[in-house]
Formats: sequence, C-alpha cells, structure tokens
Amino acid sequence: MKKRPDVDTLSSAVFTNASDWTRVHEGGHGVQFYHDDEDLMATLTRYVGSALVNGDVSVVIATKPHRLALDRRLAARGLDVAVPRSAGRYVSLDAHGTLSKFVVRGVVDETKCREVVGAVLRRAGSVPAVDGGAARLFAFGEMVALLCADGRPDEAVRLEEIWNALAREYAFTLCCAYPMKGFTPRFAAPFMRICAQHSHVFPASTRPTTSLSA
Repeated sequence: MKKRPDVDTLSSAVFTNASDWTRVHEGGHGVQFYHDDEDLMATLTRYVGSALVNGDVSVVIATKPHRLALDRRLAARGLDVAVPRSAGRYVSLDAHGTLSKFVVRGVVDETKCREVVGAVLRRAGSVPAVDGGAARLFAFGEMVALLCADGRPDEAVRLEEIWNALAREYAFTLCCAYPMKGFTPRFAAPFMRICAQHSHVFPASTRPTTSLSA
C-alpha cells in the first residue's frame, strides 16, 4: 500500500522560507506553524512590539500563557505595556473567553462572531496613532488553533473565512498561529485548507520544543 504523506511533507509545497511577519502586507493574513513556543513568542514579540513602538495599534487574542509571556518579553525590551494599553493601542484578549462568545455547541456562529470580533476591530481601528494621525492595526489570534486542538479543524477553517470577510470591512493586518502537534496525518486535508486561507504561510522551526520563558 502506498505510504500516506505526512503533514511536514505536504507543507513543503506551500510554506515560505522564513518566519518574518513584517513580510505580511497591510490587509494581509499570515499564518505561523510552530513546534516550539519559544520561536512563536519571539516572532510575536517582534510583531506586536514593532507596532507599538511605531505608534500603531495591536490586538492580541491569545491564550493566557502566551499573553503573559508576551507582556514579559515586551517589558524586558523596555516597553511599558501599561502606556499603550491605557491609550487603547494595545488590546489583549483571552482566546478561550472570546471564543465562548460565538461558538454554540461546538459550532462557530458567524453572526455572533462578526459582532464580537467586529466590535473589537472597530474600537481598535478608531484609535489614533501616537502622532495623532491614522494608526495601522495589527492583529494576532489563536482562536483557530484552539478549535483545531478541540478536534474541530473544519470550524477553524470557517473562522479563518470569517476573518477574511472581516478584512474586507476593516483595515488591519492579521497573523495567527497553530502548533504542528495538532496536525496528525488524518488532518492533512484541513491543514491544506487552512493554508489556502492565508496570503502568507510561515513554516515551523526544526528546533526542539521548549517551554515558555520571559
């Protein structure tokens, strides 16, 4: 019987070469696959930190460990997150709590999702840049990864589609992330469908898995 290709083999056809989210253009939608939390947090810190240092706005919808690690890393680089947070330029929301507002019996309710996420984007998009001009909005989310981890990759694809629809209504750049451990061979088809929802696809590092650190 012919051997079934694993996800890493399939990924070689769709991945770009480096995890540089600055390559995601305004209005673009990037996805980071990762083995290692350390690599994810390093990339996320650059993404959010650059937005805040440049006076723009960042919305992060992530798990509590990732949000806490991000704040620690930003602080270690000299950025007092309390300042952009108080100005509405740094919005940090819990991924589980946000999902619970629009997932009904395990299914993404599109109307509720657009209401919940749309409200966040509207508020963030109305915040001016530090210089008083128009700010750019940079968003990060891993609600899709939680759906995959719960064995609902089709719902993750649906949520990606809704994000893309929202991008036609609001001006923002979006990046999201999935741990590779969630993509067993039986999830090869959803993996390819997820990749297809993105303008930029970034590969997982080959580094050994490590725990979160400051």
